[in-house]
Amino acid sequence: MSTYPNCLEQVFSQSLFELGIKTDDRVVIGVSGGPDSLALAALYANWSKNPHLNCFAIIIDHGLRTNSDREAILAQNELKKLHLNSKIAKIGKVPPKGNIQNWARTQRFEILISEARSLNALLMLAHHQDDQIETIYMRLGHNSGLIGLAGIKKQRLFQGIKLIRPLLGQKKLDLVNYCRDKKIKYTEDPSNYAMKYERVRARAHLKADKRLSKQLLQLGQYAEKIASMFQKYCSVWCAKHIQVELPVYASIPLDEFVGLPEIMKINILQQLLWQIGAGAYPANNNSIKDGLKKINARLKFTLSGCILVTKKETLEIHAERKRPNNKPIKISVNEPLIIDNRWLVISDKVIFLHQMSDEQYQFANQDLKFNHFIKKWRYPGRLCIPLLLDLDDRLVQPHITKEQFDWAKFENNKSVTEIVTLVPLRQTPFWVE
Repeated sequence: MSTYPNCLEQVFSQSLFELGIKTDDRVVIGVSGGPDSLALAALYANWSKNPHLNCFAIIIDHGLRTNSDREAILAQNELKKLHLNSKIAKIGKVPPKGNIQNWARTQRFEILISEARSLNALLMLAHHQDDQIETIYMRLGHNSGLIGLAGIKKQRLFQGIKLIRPLLGQKKLDLVNYCRDKKIKYTEDPSNYAMKYERVRARAHLKADKRLSKQLLQLGQYAEKIASMFQKYCSVWCAKHIQVELPVYASIPLDEFVGLPEIMKINILQQLLWQIGAGAYPANNNSIKDGLKKINARLKFTLSGCILVTKKETLEIHAERKRPNNKPIKISVNEPLIIDNRWLVISDKVIFLHQMSDEQYQFANQDLKFNHFIKKWRYPGRLCIPLLLDLDDRLVQPHITKEQFDWAKFENNKSVTEIVTLVPLRQTPFWVE
């Protein structure tokens, strides 16, 4: 065995120290079965004092290949050797005909966030330096702006879940060699070599131009430093001027906002729409720039899951109701469920969740008690509040809490829930996160 693995393990330990991670922190690791995620799992197992107690590896089976179930089992066997608990999570949804990689990434992320939330854990992902350079390369081509050029963040907060990427400073080859040195068996995803995908084409170009790779990495490091200072300045402005009623409403003083430099307007509007619209990803810069033109023209329009209304003195941003879905969702007793990427629902009884259609909104308004409850929220954002009915089709008024749901307490006492509760997933304004 070479001495190199020991060096990588020391670097990994230092990275976790800088991120403030302790050995008794609960951790969920996303595992694909490839060398990156298995190297991450092995490094964590080596670092942790009790990996079998504090860590849970989630193996994602996208079901996109005929042998994906077998590959998931092989990954699980490797994790057993590392004394890590794991489970295989299969994506049951039918994939779209196009943009498969983006769809798979979204589905994978939703599962991992849900697992981390249910275990009251942080989420650890295996992005590495090669991923970072490829991302900056693609964002440069997409006119992503300063924040985009800063690349992938080493840590961030998403819907109350802490995400960390401790391998961002390591090359992929380092991780492959680590797996080989540790005799860890991994699988290769053939789509990593399919030139129809943008990331694969970027990878091929960067492989042929090592100088460009170094320049992009340096660009990302400079952009990150500048972006950090810029975002602090934006945060001060947002804290002073923006009013929010999360997760469905925000207002900005119009004249003050319009008078800002364009780069600030783009960043603030992009982040605010992402938070209120509850999308998987923020809107791209070109869409935001088009939105700013409409704001200047004092138009009412929709963008990124939001309805934007310019009034005399304010710009109002309301959450937009999702596409109609007539099929109710069953909420079982004490089984928390994420709805609309906006709410966590937990109930002490079986209920059925319906989207607030126009007809159901009128029906709900006839209930005086519910009418009083729902009118606490501004229209039309209130239409994003789900309609809850019991087994007798009676309206159920939920308790909406602004406190973070205590998963540890819930795990220890499954009868803790005595009412139907809605918890906003994002309760903290983006400039505070």
